[in-house]
Amino acid sequence: MEDVLEVLFGILIVVLAVWVVRRLLGVERGRWVVTLLAVLAAEACTAIVLKVVNNNVTNLPLRAVFGVYALVTVFAMLAVVLVELIARPRARRPRRGIPHPILGIRRLTGRTTRYVQVSIIAIRNGLLHPGGDEAQVRGSRLGRSLGATFEDAGGLFVKLGQAMAAQPQIVTRAVAAELARLQDQAAPADPVAARAVIEEELGPPEDIFIELSTEPIGSASIAQTYVGRLRTGREVVVKVQRPGVRESVEQDLDILARLTDRLDRRTTWARSLGLKELVAGFAEETREELDFRIEAANGIAAKRNLHDSDPISVPDVIEEFTTSRVLVQERVDGRSVGTPGVLSALDGQRREALADALLSLMIRQMLGGEPFHADPHPGNVFLRTDGRLALIDFGAVGRLDRFERAGLIDMMRGLQGEDPALVREAALRIGTHTKRIDEEALDRELARLLSRAIRADSRMNPELLGEALFVFRDFGILLPRSTTTLFRTLVTLLGTLDMIAPRYDVAEGVRRVGEDVLAKQMAPQNLQELVLQEAMSAGPILSRLPREIDAIARTLLRGELRTRVSLFSEPEDVRAVRSMVNRLVTGLVGSALALSSAILLTVQSPPGRGGVGLVNLLGGIGLFFSVLLLLRLVVQILRERD
Repeated sequence: MEDVLEVLFGILIVVLAVWVVRRLLGVERGRWVVTLLAVLAAEACTAIVLKVVNNNVTNLPLRAVFGVYALVTVFAMLAVVLVELIARPRARRPRRGIPHPILGIRRLTGRTTRYVQVSIIAIRNGLLHPGGDEAQVRGSRLGRSLGATFEDAGGLFVKLGQAMAAQPQIVTRAVAAELARLQDQAAPADPVAARAVIEEELGPPEDIFIELSTEPIGSASIAQTYVGRLRTGREVVVKVQRPGVRESVEQDLDILARLTDRLDRRTTWARSLGLKELVAGFAEETREELDFRIEAANGIAAKRNLHDSDPISVPDVIEEFTTSRVLVQERVDGRSVGTPGVLSALDGQRREALADALLSLMIRQMLGGEPFHADPHPGNVFLRTDGRLALIDFGAVGRLDRFERAGLIDMMRGLQGEDPALVREAALRIGTHTKRIDEEALDRELARLLSRAIRADSRMNPELLGEALFVFRDFGILLPRSTTTLFRTLVTLLGTLDMIAPRYDVAEGVRRVGEDVLAKQMAPQNLQELVLQEAMSAGPILSRLPREIDAIARTLLRGELRTRVSLFSEPEDVRAVRSMVNRLVTGLVGSALALSSAILLTVQSPPGRGGVGLVNLLGGIGLFFSVLLLLRLVVQILRERD
């Protein structure tokens, strides 16, 4: 029994020492294990010191106990400071609420298992070393490692790889080329489970559909598509969310965020690719994909914005049978333009007219501020039996605000007119720059790029837009996500246009259909509305302007014009200065106390009880507290890196 009490008392002393050390150093969060190990190491070091100096560790007088624990405290604090010096900064995660115990344990177990699985895959493919050191992977090798990791992890990681491949201007061309090989293929879900999802959302399927296929015509990681016929006889396609996919997606997104945070802290390649920002944007888009009502609203808006004269249609959404997990819409009669031979019966003039129609619609939507289809690949463009085109799958859309549209128009004019200065000004107006930009060097690089805009066959180079994004990135110009989405859409659109009408001259097509769109954007009526709107918003300022100018002029004539600079007017400035002053004072006090204590220790003082002079005792106490102050200051400075 006595042995158990001794062990418990020892544990209590260690825990108390950990708490004291953390309080003295000002450590509020994190480093619990480090502090515990530091205390244990400090006790071992103290025992060694006592053995060397006193040749006695156990039988110490009572008056020496406080000195021993003071020595343990100093050694432990020194150990924590050493760890802070050599350790890398840690990103702090926001605190989260306490979940339901059973549900929380279940989620934690599943997430931990999946996290370990993905981490092992990443280590096996060379993205991480087991010890946490950086794996030196670059270029194509990095792309292969990422591709293998995403493919082995499966599920949402494949979609992330595809999203990264679609942004070569961010992840570099070498990485994008390797990730482009990933395919979002998934085995069909259990037909009974899929039917259960429909029943949960809409009720018994037999009350809604006369026919409903049991095998999906398309299957992806989030949803799969079936064909059916409503009770009214209308043929429809039914998009059904995979059973349990929301939970698995949220789990994978959580793991992605944690793994990305780990990679961002431990590897330079993750920071250079901007992996955290990519994953954050991907997570936002993926959560939107989980709600089919957003896709339905996009399709309804796209159909509403079509003109009667447009030779393009958008399938109707059956709103009464559409929920967050089920989307029912009209089945398009026809096949995608990517199907071999589907366009072979059309002559060249008709195919060019279809390409013009698709190009005209996309330009009008982009420059008119309307939602535009952000993924117009051949599989999403159908040729109907009546000869018209149809756009399907509005899960991904983009939209430009007025400011971006104005910059885009200037950029397109600069690209068409080979004017690098106009392209540069438009990019700077739309984006933000992260460093000082050498405008002359940027103009020279853009001029070299524009010289390759037209190929030898007098057609526009489809790689021009992607190359422009690379140039902007290299010079530190970050374009907003909506603009980069637009550029990716245009690159995809060029490939689809070339499939509809081989050797399609995009530059000539833009001149044919784009001039009308630009003319409408700059029509007197629209311009008048724009001027009136801006004038109304600036009206109060303009009404005060004459009085303000008159007041400034009278003050100048009397020689009474004064300026006042308000330092530290922002709370952040006050906090920063207060923190610096506090640390400066702490450092000065600690240094002065250490110096004065050292002087007191050298003074010859009459020995008192215990053989120690009063002056020397005060010097030792002062030196102890000066060490505490200085160590606390060092830890606070080092933890600012977090």
